[in-house]
This record gives sequence, structure tokens and C-alpha cells, in this order.
Amino acid sequence: MQKLKVLLENNTLSMQGPKHKESISISSRYPWDDFSETLFSSLGTMHMVAPYLPKTIETNFTIPRPVQDLVRAMYLFEKGGKPKFVTSAGSKSLKSSNKPNGRVAIAYSAGKDSMWNLWWAIEKYGPDNVLVVHIRNLNRNNGSNEVKHVLNQQKQFCFKHLEVIELKNGSLNTGYATMRSRDMFLAGVVIPVALEFGASKIITEGFADTKPTEPFTGHESNMRYFNQILRELKIPVQVTWRNRDEMLTIKDLYKNRPEWMPHVCNCFCIPCYQNFFKRAWQKRSPFFPLYESQCGACVKCRITNIARILYDPTIQKVKQEDVRAFLKNTDAWIRSKRHGLSYMIEGPFMRDFATACKRYDVPARSLNGVANA
Repeated sequence: MQKLKVLLENNTLSMQGPKHKESISISSRYPWDDFSETLFSSLGTMHMVAPYLPKTIETNFTIPRPVQDLVRAMYLFEKGGKPKFVTSAGSKSLKSSNKPNGRVAIAYSAGKDSMWNLWWAIEKYGPDNVLVVHIRNLNRNNGSNEVKHVLNQQKQFCFKHLEVIELKNGSLNTGYATMRSRDMFLAGVVIPVALEFGASKIITEGFADTKPTEPFTGHESNMRYFNQILRELKIPVQVTWRNRDEMLTIKDLYKNRPEWMPHVCNCFCIPCYQNFFKRAWQKRSPFFPLYESQCGACVKCRITNIARILYDPTIQKVKQEDVRAFLKNTDAWIRSKRHGLSYMIEGPFMRDFATACKRYDVPARSLNGVANA
């Protein structure tokens, strides 16, 4: 694509995309000032153009030079050439009036990694110093489901500080490819709220399971570069994370916060289809209890349920034939390859699946050649 023009009007970013007009804006309470507007418009532009990587990016606002360098790094990583920027000559302050005081904010989706970060942060910093921030509709397919579980988790876990940022998301940057820009745009939206709370750190999901083919913001080295950009801009916030594979995060939660796990929201199923898959699964394994948020069939539900078989003491009470039915079905699902999710079911997934099959004496053809199967 040759050129995309991104406009900022009334705190809304818009552009005429290849298919139709696309826009993003924040409709909830938000600390708007020159600082937050510059972050939102600059990193929002990166997010909007990421699916297309146009040769020229034109805006009616200034994009700070370090952010332009960040966008160029994304292009280089994604083999998109070198973009040209045509931006406004004016500039606004990138200095926040808020100062950090040792608190932390968690970029929160209600999934297992968010819950794991919440448990750890409360233990380390104390409940008064932890802010949970959820950006509704950043994930367009499951936005309503996620926010429902975030609010439920606040009631169940009794964490003190929650900020839900309502994002009106008309961008076509969706699906797996959204990782080109998503986590840096997410951080840019959270930073003003974090500073308002007094946080100097934003805790996000780690990179233990990153594959070489992961898009730009899914790589630890690129997120470290993002932190360097924040320092260049003299923004007193850094993004931080801990690396632990996703099966072991579930193990930690069952050990330290087992009462939290039934409230997890980790399901890739579109909400309108969830009950159909749940009913089908309950016919197949009527005594294998699904959590309220689970469809039972998607990759995220299978990840959680394999970990439950190994680490959740209550599963020991489930009829063995139901556990075996789940494992046999998962074996067939892996071998079918219709899921197109091979990048998600390598490493820890197959390791723990092999352990579960061995424990329940399930011969699994998908494990042929898997170490320690």
C-alpha cells in the first residue's frame, strides 16, 4: 500500500482503510491532556497502520521522532520496507504532571496470565499499591466476555483498584497478526492511567512461550526496545514482565490461589457459539466440569483443562473415563491440524499433555516422537 492518512479529531483517530473507514477512540473517563493525547495518537497510528505497512504515513499531528523509530523497527521486523512520515510540524508536551510513587499497574484481560500477575503483584507490593487496568474491546471478538469476567473477578478476589478503559475499536487490526503492534499500543493507553495512580511499572504477560515467528510486539527484545523509547521520551514508566510457561502459571495458581481458577476467562470461542460447544462437550464428558467461561473445545480451554488434570485436586474426583475421553478427543484434535494452531500447542502444551496421557494410560498418536512421551 502506498499511503495512509491518519487524522486526530476530538480524541478520535481515524483513517480511510482499504475496505472502509477505521477509527479508534476512548469513550470512558480518561486523563486527557497533551501528554496522553500524544501517546494515544502516536502509538494508535502504529496500531492502525500495522496490518497494511503503507509506504507513507501522513498525519495531522506530530509523531515524536523516537516513536517514528519504533514504527520503522516494526516495519523492518515485519519485512515492510522503510516508511516515510508526513506529519504536522507542531508538537505537544510529552511531560506528565503525575509522578510515580512506587505503585504498579497490571494490563489485565481476566485470563490466567493476568491472574498470575495479580497474585504476584499483591504479594509483592500490597493490595493498596496495585491497579488493575482492563482495555475493553482491544480484543474485539471477546470484548464483552472479558469485561464481564474482569468485573466478576474484582468481586470474587476483592482487589481494590480497577480501571476499565472503554475503547471504541473500529480498527481492522485483529486476530493473531494484531501482535505486530498490540502490546505497545496497550501500554501507551495504560501509561497515563498508571501515572495517575502513581505507578512506575506496567506488568504484562511474559515471553516464555514466544516462537521465532511471533509478530513484532510478541518478542521480548522488541519490548525492551519499547522501554528504551519510553526512556528517550523521559516517560517515567517501564513495562515489566516475568517469564514462566503458561502451564506452570496455572500450576502456581492452583497452589497459591486455587479459589481463583474457576473464575478464569481463557476461551477463544466467539461468545454466541460458546453454549453450543459447551453442550457438545458435556455430552462427551458429562462428569468433567467446565468452568463458567469455557467452551471446552478451543485451544485455550484445552490448555487450561490439561493443566487442571495435572494440578487441580478436584479433578481427582472426576470419573477417569471422562478424563480419558477429554485426552482422546484432544489427541484427535491435535492430529487433525484443522485448528491451524500448531504454534500454540508446542513445548509446554505437548509436555503436559504427554504427562497427562501417561498418568491416565491413554495412547496418543499425536505424541509419536515427542520427548518423554
